[in-house]
This record gives sequence, structure tokens and C-alpha cells, in this order.
Amino acid sequence: MGIETSPMMVLQPELVRDSEYYLPDGNTVIQVENVLFNIHRYILSRDGSAFEGMFSLDNIPQSDSAETLIMTNAENTRPSYSRSHLHHQHLSPEGSSDKTPILLSGDTAADFRSLLWALYALPAEVFAMPSTQAQITRLIGIARIAHKYAFRTTESWALSVLTICVCQAPDTPSGHDIHGDVEVDSEAGKSIVSSTELLIQLTEVAVLCAHDELHEAVEPIWADLLFAGQTQDIVSAMGLADRYKSQLRPLLGLAYYLMMLKGKEEWSKAASGDVEIDSDKTKKPRLTRDQRIRLLSGYYNLSRACEALSNNPPKLTHHPSCFLPAQQAQQAIGLGGAGSAAAHAHARCGESWDTLWAGLVMSTVSSNAMSNNVAIKIQSVDLLRKMHMVNHVLESLVNGVDGLAGTDAAAAASTFGVMGYGGGFAMAGNMNKNCLRMALKASEEKVNDVLYGLADCFVE
Repeated sequence: MGIETSPMMVLQPELVRDSEYYLPDGNTVIQVENVLFNIHRYILSRDGSAFEGMFSLDNIPQSDSAETLIMTNAENTRPSYSRSHLHHQHLSPEGSSDKTPILLSGDTAADFRSLLWALYALPAEVFAMPSTQAQITRLIGIARIAHKYAFRTTESWALSVLTICVCQAPDTPSGHDIHGDVEVDSEAGKSIVSSTELLIQLTEVAVLCAHDELHEAVEPIWADLLFAGQTQDIVSAMGLADRYKSQLRPLLGLAYYLMMLKGKEEWSKAASGDVEIDSDKTKKPRLTRDQRIRLLSGYYNLSRACEALSNNPPKLTHHPSCFLPAQQAQQAIGLGGAGSAAAHAHARCGESWDTLWAGLVMSTVSSNAMSNNVAIKIQSVDLLRKMHMVNHVLESLVNGVDGLAGTDAAAAASTFGVMGYGGGFAMAGNMNKNCLRMALKASEEKVNDVLYGLADCFVE
């Protein structure tokens, strides 16, 4: 768990006592980095923490001290003693003084101080919602170190508060404000997260603690940040997602995808560090050689996917009403073959959908594509933009022009600036309008599938 005992014969000059948590009546001295904490043992023994088990060893003879038992191998064979233990086995018990503190390895003094704040805090302090970035950072440290040392209740509390903070709207006088790297919109209920580094820390602790609610809360913030298009933010997301590939697949795919669209010139700048930096002059991440290789692989895979898109429409599940008109007409005049007529209508609807989809996809290739009377240049590998434009037109046909056919359908679609292709729009009038709604739903689901699968495109 990172708990080690480190007897010291002399108080080293570089060691300092913590100004807040070196308590005069404390009974256990803990060293984290070069800082000494003197705290109450019972505080660390609560909640079934790892410290409870370690402190329970106090009644065991010195030859079987905490260090001895921690170093025992997994097969429970003969204990392995360290040299320092053999040399100091007759010294005072670990943690009894500044000369023999319990050493916590792999932690920061700031995180341990945050944990102690949570353990010693008054109820009014615990239940007060964080209102500053420093308080958010403290909660992240609490969650991280509480997870490491199995303070389950404290960990759960910290993660829950972080999730609420990320989801809630900030208390700002204006409805729209900018803080640091992430845009904040109080009326839209966006997060108070104000920097990419803080967002990275939130994501890391969500992954570390396997906290799905916090993970889901930070995902839309990442999406907004990445679509804002700042190269350094995208590179930061790529690095984070590369470290947690299995847990951050959607972020991995989206970050690589948006970086791919920036082109090789921007890749080179990001690799050399020749990009705009913030006023804080902090060190910025650079694009690695392996990441550039994966970008090239993604470009090739997405080029092929875009070429095949028009021939791969989403699977259409026909609405029951697609069969009824033909059946009712046949039965009304007493003719047989109602099932055959229904099948014919069903097939015609399916063929119309295939043609409509191909036409919509091909229209995104047109150099004259428009949106709100503004020209849009769609890159040949911009699969998501192509599919989103197709969905815009389908939505217009479903919601705004039910029942229109032929030229009228094309005119309605042109309100989004997308040009028709070979009579593809006319096919919308040959589809059952309920099936058209089902087609829109299938197309939207296809976008989600593509988004989740983007990570598979960027492989070495």
C-alpha cells in the first residue's frame, strides 16, 4: 500500500514539521516527502483503512514488525527482513518520534494534508460545497489517496462531491463567462472546471477509482474542449487517452480524429513544440513519433471508410405501417395477394432508402455544400461531418416536410444547403414517413457507433 517504516537515528535538517497537522497531542509521526505530521492514530485507523491493519501489529514482537510482514512474499513463506530492520530492531517503535517516523512512499505531502483535512474537518466544513479551484484540487487529492489506503467512505464522499461540482452550473454574475481553457456557461449548466490540467486530474481519478458517474460527467467537457480546436488541448487528450486506452476509448478516438483533420503541417508543429502556448509558460505536451504513425494509419482507414459510406446505409427497420396500406387496399376490393402487395411496398421503401442514403452521402462531396448560407468545406476523410450533415437533411425531411416528395423534398433539404444527387431526394417521397423516421434513428445510432469505433482506426 506504500506504507514503509524508516527509523532515523537523527532528525535530518531537511525535514520540516507540518504547520497545520503536526499536533502537540498527536501520538503517531508520519513522514511524507520531507514533511513530518504528528497525528492521532485512531484517526487513521477508522473506516477499515490500511493503517488499521498496520497499527494492529504494534502488539506483535519487534522481530515481526510492520516492515517484516509487509515484505513477506505472496507464498507466505519465511519472512524477508531488510537490512535497516535488522540494524534498528531494538530502536523505539516506528512512528513514536521524529527520529523514527512511519514513511509513506509514493505520496505527496499536499495529498496527505488533504486527507487529514477530510478526517479532522468539522461537519460544516465537510458539507460545504467547493467554490474555488484549490478546493477542487484538494478533493481530487483526497479521492486519490483515500483510494490508495482504502478509506472507502472518504473516497466515496470525495468522488460524489467532485461529480456534483463538475455537473453543476457555476455561480457567476453573467450567463456566459470564460475562465482559463474551458468555456463556462452557467445557464447551460456547464462545469466549473477551468483548466485542461484540472480536467486531466479529474479524469485520472475517475479512472483510478472506477467511478462511472464522474467519468460520465467529464466526457462532455472533453468534447467541448476538443471541438474548440486548440492543438495543445487535443495533444493533451491524446496523451491521457493513450495511458488509459481501455477506459477512455471514445476520448482516444475523438482526440486522434480531430488531430488528424488538422493535417501534417500542424502535426509537425505539435511534434516540435512550435505552437502557441499559454501565458503561464508551462511546459506543453508534444506529439510523439508513435502518435504520428497512428495518425497516418487513421487517415488511411478513414479514407476507405468514407469511400464505402454511400454503399453502406444504416440498417432500416421498417415501421409496421409500411405494410398496412397495401394490405388494406387489396382487402377492400376483395383481391388476393395482399401479402405480395405488402412485400412489394416494403421492398420499394427499402430501395428508396438505399438510394436516398447514397444521394445524401454523395452530396456531402459537393464543393457547393452550404449550411445556413455559409459555404462548408468538408475534408474527404471527415466521416463524422459527412454523417452529421446527412442527419441534418433527414431531420428536415422528417420534421419539416412530412409528405413532400420529389422537387419539394429537395427544396426542403436545400434549407441546410446540401445539394441533391441524381434524384436521391425524390426517393424520400417514395418512403413511408414512419419508416423515414426509423431511418433517421438508425442513422443517428450509426454516428454513435462510428464515434465509439474511431479508436480502432488509429492503430500502428
